[in-house]
Amino acid sequence: MKTELQTVLDGISANFNTFIADEKAARQEMQRQLDGIDREIKGRIATSFNPSPSLYQKLQESEQITRLVADRRGRATIKLDAKEAALVLGKKTVITESGLGYQTTGVMPIERIPGIVPEARQVLTVRDVLASSPTSMAVVDFVRVSTPMSIASPVPEGSTKPENQLVLTALSEKVRTLATWIPATKQVLDDLQELSSFIGGSLAYAVNLEEELQLLSGDGTGENLHGLIPQASAFVATGLPTGYTRIDVIGAAIAQITTAKELPPTFAVVNTADYSLMRLAKDTLGRYIMGDPQSVVTPSLFGLMVIPTTSIAKGTFLVGSGNSAASEIRDRMELVIEVSTEHQDFFIKNLVAVRAEKRLALVVKRPASYVTGSFTGAS
Repeated sequence: MKTELQTVLDGISANFNTFIADEKAARQEMQRQLDGIDREIKGRIATSFNPSPSLYQKLQESEQITRLVADRRGRATIKLDAKEAALVLGKKTVITESGLGYQTTGVMPIERIPGIVPEARQVLTVRDVLASSPTSMAVVDFVRVSTPMSIASPVPEGSTKPENQLVLTALSEKVRTLATWIPATKQVLDDLQELSSFIGGSLAYAVNLEEELQLLSGDGTGENLHGLIPQASAFVATGLPTGYTRIDVIGAAIAQITTAKELPPTFAVVNTADYSLMRLAKDTLGRYIMGDPQSVVTPSLFGLMVIPTTSIAKGTFLVGSGNSAASEIRDRMELVIEVSTEHQDFFIKNLVAVRAEKRLALVVKRPASYVTGSFTGAS
């Protein structure tokens, strides 16, 4: 009897152990599958959302910056694209702790808002409406038709066909350098976060603002770019109605370009004050012409993108094409930030120099595709 009972118990124990082992194996298999699914999901998320590293991360990962911080001497270079070149302060004084100020101690605690409140800055948009491409050369040559061929003529049978002619002109634009720099104390190197804020919020705006001014109004002398306005055709005020407005002037400038058989314009650059007057224009019933003031209105006129900016003088306008066949920015070097202790007596003064620069050329292939003038006489 005892033997039979022992046999039954042994059988139950064996079955129970088998059940436990199977259950454990099943849980392990389920966990393995869940882990695989989790890895797959993470992989997809990483693939679909892979944000570019921040400037602070780029500084942390830069071997040159790491060496500069460790040695406290030498130089480092950081290349920034347009998105990373954020708005900047652009003041030309040594950045020191005293310049930033100290917190006054006392019994009552105070709240300090982090960061620095920048001065008023304009949005830089002119570059965005022009075509751009890289170049590896210091000079960009191009050929322009100066005298086009005449149209064909009807010719009687057996007669000599009229000869045509074409005159081409070779032109070139030199790559120009836009740059600025600022001295700072070595304490800046002690905190990469502050250095990141300094670089991301300092010199880039100064360089990019000068770029926008040069693209519009550079006179081509010395190291200036040859801008769009100096090369554009002068506005001919013909066909304007009595009591014409600024909107009428833009329409007439468009007609001048299309009549000249040039590339259709895509944008108009006006001063912000002039755009405000356009925006306030009303019809005879008192309705705003350019849209209800309670709605968000994208600046546009006659299908053209309107760029309100203080980079162009008040009362002046530019209408033109962003087609690469009309003009093109050729980038030789994107914005580059360099940090160095190797400048004059900076080693003795414990200072570093931070420099920002970019190199580019503006190639205006068809100047007649651009018209500039003034709103003089317009209401």
